[in-house]
Amino acid sequence: MTTPTSLPGFLIGEQLPDLPDGTAQPIESELAEYGPNLSEPSPATADGVGKVVPTAKANGRYPYAADLGVPGMLWAAMTRSPHPRAIIAGCDTKAAMALPGVHAVLAGPDLGVNHVDYLGQCVAIAAAEHPAIARAALDRVVIDYQQQEPLTDPRQAFNAAPIHSDGNVAAHRFFSTAHDVPAAQLRSSSPSERRAEALTGLTAGSKAQSPDEEPEAAPRSVSVIHGYEFARPANWPAGPGTVFAVPHGDGVEIHTLSVDPGRDRRALAAALGRPEAEIRLVPAPFTGGSIADDADLRVAAALLAARTGRPVKAVDGSVGHWPAGTAEPAARVHAIHVADEDGTLREVRIELVIDGGAEPAAAEALLDEYCRLAAGPYRVPKVEVQGWVVRTHNPPLAPWPGGGAALAAVVAEAQMDAVAAELGMTGLEVRVKNLMRTGDKLPDGRKVVAADVLPELVTAVLDAPVPSFPPGPDVREFPGTVGRTGEMTRLRRGVGVALAMVDLVPPGLTEELATAQVALTSDVHGPLAHVSTSMVDTGGGQHAMLRRIVREVLGVQRVLVRRPTAPGALPATPLASGRAAWLHGMAVQRAAQAVRAQALAAVGAELAISPELLEVRGDRVVSYDGMLSRPLDEVYRAALRGAAVYLADGEFRVRGSGPAEPGVFVPEPGQAHVVFAVHRAVVDADTELGLIRPVRVTAAHDVGRALVPGRIDAAIAAGVMAAASAMFADEAPAARGAAGALACAQLPTALDLPEVDVLAPIQSSIGELETTALRRRGFSAPLPLGYQPVGRIAHAAAAAALACAARDALGAHRTAIPIRPWETGRDR
Repeated sequence: MTTPTSLPGFLIGEQLPDLPDGTAQPIESELAEYGPNLSEPSPATADGVGKVVPTAKANGRYPYAADLGVPGMLWAAMTRSPHPRAIIAGCDTKAAMALPGVHAVLAGPDLGVNHVDYLGQCVAIAAAEHPAIARAALDRVVIDYQQQEPLTDPRQAFNAAPIHSDGNVAAHRFFSTAHDVPAAQLRSSSPSERRAEALTGLTAGSKAQSPDEEPEAAPRSVSVIHGYEFARPANWPAGPGTVFAVPHGDGVEIHTLSVDPGRDRRALAAALGRPEAEIRLVPAPFTGGSIADDADLRVAAALLAARTGRPVKAVDGSVGHWPAGTAEPAARVHAIHVADEDGTLREVRIELVIDGGAEPAAAEALLDEYCRLAAGPYRVPKVEVQGWVVRTHNPPLAPWPGGGAALAAVVAEAQMDAVAAELGMTGLEVRVKNLMRTGDKLPDGRKVVAADVLPELVTAVLDAPVPSFPPGPDVREFPGTVGRTGEMTRLRRGVGVALAMVDLVPPGLTEELATAQVALTSDVHGPLAHVSTSMVDTGGGQHAMLRRIVREVLGVQRVLVRRPTAPGALPATPLASGRAAWLHGMAVQRAAQAVRAQALAAVGAELAISPELLEVRGDRVVSYDGMLSRPLDEVYRAALRGAAVYLADGEFRVRGSGPAEPGVFVPEPGQAHVVFAVHRAVVDADTELGLIRPVRVTAAHDVGRALVPGRIDAAIAAGVMAAASAMFADEAPAARGAAGALACAQLPTALDLPEVDVLAPIQSSIGELETTALRRRGFSAPLPLGYQPVGRIAHAAAAAALACAARDALGAHRTAIPIRPWETGRDR
């Protein structure tokens, strides 16, 4: 048997199974860009972008990580701790190693695990000839646990004995637009002192406070106080996670789900104690559920591959080991909004505590984003935000859909409705009166660069039609659907309008980098462009956007997008998926522009003009002023004679702060580049049973520049569907506290999801312009290319709108998220 030292790249279009011999190769088709093995054409959309991935999935030819495998590979299995906190006093793996077919067993200290920090932590792994043998080997591993009392209530973390060498408080943030608090003062005060007053308000209740009880409020004002609780997100995967590890030389190659290969590669190197250069991470196509594989699974596969010297396939059989796992909410928010009698906001005070679990890194990013966006897209003279991330023995916080922007939007919009109810006004009146203007400050003191699009977004949503009421006659249109539990006499419709925003370049952002390479050549069918990029295509059309950019710049219709195959050619990938389109799009655009300058050098000399001043417009090469032009096909025939190749690299960098440099986007000091969205949700509810049916979500977005409109609609719809699941679907009470209770989960179906009406997007981005006039308008060029993170902001806006609509329908200010049908008797 020969063990491969490395596997070829495994991305969409690179290893699709070959079709039967004789199948025509559609060289001129829009679908050829995914590679020579994908040769069956699919119908193209109106904008010319073929539906490649859905066709491959429908035909059973779409490659997932679970399809990977080579002869002679080993199978890995994993054991997770049944205790949230324990010391591992000893491990016995002799019986497991004695089992025929077992090649390696690592447990406890062998994995660097001397104590258990949370329920479900990996404590033993095994590699064997068959997955059943690996599981049988783990059954023979004996681990001596010395259980200890766990810390599971984040509210007790401030006064409890430290469970970490750095203490129980992992992060603390404080922002105020009213006054500055020296950093030294924050460091000198103890967490318990800083939070003495906050502890009393972090319960999920609500009340209206009189001016006498709120001395800071202006005369004849109203104060609205609510506490909000967010349950721990359950990262239910579409199927078992799969990681494939192949040793090569001194390193290891990992095939895994990943939206951020750079970050995951660094984490793997740290966990394995190896240099990053020895780790090659190959992103695998997505299943459509989880956004990434479990880090424990990656480490297990890599360790076993390095130990055995053979390829190892690790499949996580404990589907759903990231459920809530505890009845404790993941985040508690205490919000106070003060407004005048006419609805004008005067003050917003926010305090929040996030349970980071045993690994608080993800929670810290969540806290940072929430604090920056806590007040929502509204003009508030005084904002004070304070938040903490605490360590507990709960499982690490799963990736939160929508991030801190979603949590901030849900709370801010709920408070706006509460203020309106207290004043006897409509929520829309209060929102419009307090809309953010360009130049208004965020809680961290930065001024918003452009907020003029907000009135247009609100108007677009209000002008859209509302579905008719009452529903029917189809019983599936009632809450409870085919169960016929909804009754017309109890049916009430709720409507909610919500605004949301996402910070494109946060101030603390370390430099993020994307590189690309573009080559222009020709074959018997004419000009052909190749794009090499590390951008992961998850099936949502990410590569379609890159192809559109190259077509615009070069005027070439046939564009192939591939991932670089050399390990050292994988450039860094942005930490936030919302910036991936921007970074990679700009890198590809710059590489294509450099290639264009090379290919048009001859015609530039002929026209006595610099090739950098020539553009491709339609089927002609035109000077920047439109005065000089040549037919594009003639120019390319001459430039590409003899199969000539023009090659160029492109790079684009983003930093949150620092000096401006060529090729690096750095916001001007004190500026905030924010993108906005407005959604309106319509829900029907049975007010007695508490059953909720989302009917329709209308979405209005500022998308920057819409290169692939079909992809924008799909991304917005996906964000809305995820928000509906997060707002109304949850595990049943029997599942709480039991890891892996997938059978008890309230998973959404097609009948639980709303209709999505995506309005014509507003395109406010002006691309890559560096002009004096642009800078006078307050912009720091270049602005985002491609569309902005519409999927992420769609989740935030839809979640807030659905929650507001549900409260309107139920007639109660629900403060516990998700809104659960079995809690109808409480204002939670």
